[in-house]
Amino acid sequence: MKPLILSVVVILTQTVGSFLVHADEQSCKDLAALSLSALPDAPTQITGTRFVAAAKGLPAYCDVIGYTAPQVGVQVRLPENWNGRFHMEGCGTMCGVRIIENADDPLSRGTAVATTDMGRSAPLATAEWTGGDPDYNTIMRSGEWAYNNTEQELDFAYRGTHKAVLASKAIVAAYYGTGIDRAYWRGCSTGGRQGLMLAQRYPWHFDGIVAGAPAGIEPAYINIFWRTLTNLTSDGLAILGQSQIPIVHKAVMAQCDGADGLADGVIDDPWACQPDLSVLKCSADSSESCLTGEQIEVVERLYAGAFLSDGLRVSWGVPKGGELGLMRYILDEAGARGRFEPMAQDRLRYTWFDYDPGPTYDAGTFDLERDYPRLFTRGLLPAPNNPDLTDFKRRDGKLITYQGLNDMLNAEPLIDYVKKVERIVGGEEEADAFLRLYLIPGMNHCRGGSGVDTFDWLSEIEAWVETEKSPGTVIGYRRKNDTSLPGAQAWPLDPKTVLKTRPVYDYPYTGRYVGQGDPDRAESFTPKPLRF
Repeated sequence: MKPLILSVVVILTQTVGSFLVHADEQSCKDLAALSLSALPDAPTQITGTRFVAAAKGLPAYCDVIGYTAPQVGVQVRLPENWNGRFHMEGCGTMCGVRIIENADDPLSRGTAVATTDMGRSAPLATAEWTGGDPDYNTIMRSGEWAYNNTEQELDFAYRGTHKAVLASKAIVAAYYGTGIDRAYWRGCSTGGRQGLMLAQRYPWHFDGIVAGAPAGIEPAYINIFWRTLTNLTSDGLAILGQSQIPIVHKAVMAQCDGADGLADGVIDDPWACQPDLSVLKCSADSSESCLTGEQIEVVERLYAGAFLSDGLRVSWGVPKGGELGLMRYILDEAGARGRFEPMAQDRLRYTWFDYDPGPTYDAGTFDLERDYPRLFTRGLLPAPNNPDLTDFKRRDGKLITYQGLNDMLNAEPLIDYVKKVERIVGGEEEADAFLRLYLIPGMNHCRGGSGVDTFDWLSEIEAWVETEKSPGTVIGYRRKNDTSLPGAQAWPLDPKTVLKTRPVYDYPYTGRYVGQGDPDRAESFTPKPLRF
């Protein structure tokens, strides 16, 4: 992909003459004067630069902020002793922020890194305001920005990321005065969606893409509000209470955890688990730690997923072992008026219907038969569901995708997507030349859960692209009281911080305990086919 980057250098040379610079403090100051207003398809304005001294495992770097038309925010960090690589980090939920610190690990290796707010930003309550961490979630999980705002929704869908890539690469090329050798993308959830969308729509942008738990492969992923809706009476009262969810989880784990050869709090194959829910039913002499018949019916619906009256499945069910994730969607106790998760409500108010119903819309009025078909015009905009990756493959791109098996966004749509890709590119062997799917037992959405959740995906994708060493079994780690990203100079991990390691296999395999050896060590497991 280097010829494309060199063409950017030529354009910039024509624009700014002899401005091309080397990496140092003065060059960082000079970069603020660079004009990128003539950058094709992405007129860009740099709004600030600062040179940051080496500290905390990071090299000295030039920190750059700016935006590209119409208002797509970008941030780029340009290290001293650049290794020739470019890395872009994805965003999360509905974005609106730039958390470039998530790319500290490639930056610490000498890679130029960037990120984007995907076309909209809002004033952030910083640590100084909150007295703790910056309040990213208020921005990332609110949807008012999209109210009757198709232009910004288009940027959020795919255009903003594309423009940010163009702008970021141009800044890198101008600063170092040479083209980028290799370009990589990494992201999870919305960041995973961005990664798939880039492979589908802009296959020339990146040599290697890591796309974790890509959100919205199904254009109308109603599970984020249907799981609340199906738990309501006709009067809008909660049937199953939030405090009862752990009771369900405990019963399911008691029946299925040890069935995979090891009782460790992780169900290695959720599709092999068929729990008997009748053990939860209250009896005449027991009314605690049990469920009513109506509550058991709710749990059965939650496991089954949503269906239209003609039997068409429109949403997958809660994964066995992932029940605790329901506490995000079932917020109230039995008999209380049911509330919807705020971001799920905002999705319906501002992003899915052809005409936004607005802030007064009540998700409790959603009718599955009437309203589900109405979600597809807008829902298809950000959906990364085009399985034709032939152009990405033809350009020798590499793609690693993964998802936790406890993820409430469900792994089934991603599995189905990968199978479609295989059919289109000519079969499993052809797909294996550029695509891997890893399913991670016990992991929640992107991280957390009872399983391992820390992986060096960056080294895996770099090795595949640069040395043709295709990924096989990948080792995952669970760290002590830590589900954050590892950060600068994290690899190899400090053994003192690691609780356990597990092997993760390319789909369709999961790991099964061999029956002997240390259950907290990866070598004590062997691959076994999943039942899906």
